[in-house]
Amino acid sequence: MFETIIFSHNDLEIRNIVYEALTNLGYKITTVPAQNDVSKLLDKARPDYIFLDPLLCDIPAEVLIQKIKTIDENIQVILLDTKEQTPQVIIENMLKIIREKSSPGAGLKDGRRILFKANILVVDDENECVELVKNYLSKRGFNIDTALSGEEAMLKVNTAKPDIVLLDIYMTGVDGLIVLKAIKDIDKRIIVIMTTSLGDEKIIQESKKLGADGYLIKPFNLETLEKTIIENAIKKYAA
Repeated sequence: MFETIIFSHNDLEIRNIVYEALTNLGYKITTVPAQNDVSKLLDKARPDYIFLDPLLCDIPAEVLIQKIKTIDENIQVILLDTKEQTPQVIIENMLKIIREKSSPGAGLKDGRRILFKANILVVDDENECVELVKNYLSKRGFNIDTALSGEEAMLKVNTAKPDIVLLDIYMTGVDGLIVLKAIKDIDKRIIVIMTTSLGDEKIIQESKKLGADGYLIKPFNLETLEKTIIENAIKKYAA
């Protein structure tokens, strides 16, 4: 049985990504924009975990924790690390804590990192698009490599084995579907998210048959891209 969670954070984007990612894993999560609303929710339900950012508490964190424990001493109250505020790091830390408390010593699946410092290969023959995605994801804590052709991408996948590949379908030279098949032949565990400016249903279905893990239509929102990466990564490596 999956645990229930209250997650409090003042950043709307972070709350949204954390909510969708953990919901897709089967957790029942309630998001709260302000810390002083947390205790109000306890009148309606008793979560297994409450995650709080101590810097956002209206009262000292210790006082808030004591107040929660007075209501129900079985609730696990965890203060988030305020030095690490990107969604992927927050999610990874939450999952690690939940699993360790549920099964002490278990940690993350296979001891493998899920998101933080994940290696991502961005493949597109449009250099401007590659640089835009690279700059955004680098700032969000990911390790980014790039390839400007399908041929270069296959070479890098074969030698470096990235965790995630963002792969354009229509490129000069070998097309993305051929590259997708080659990647899955090398290592089926590599997450491949296809990108294209054309919403061709036949191509989408073909990419799914070849093992694509996600699909984004250009121009896509960079926050949507990040959310797609996180959701696919935790489904594959944390479930």
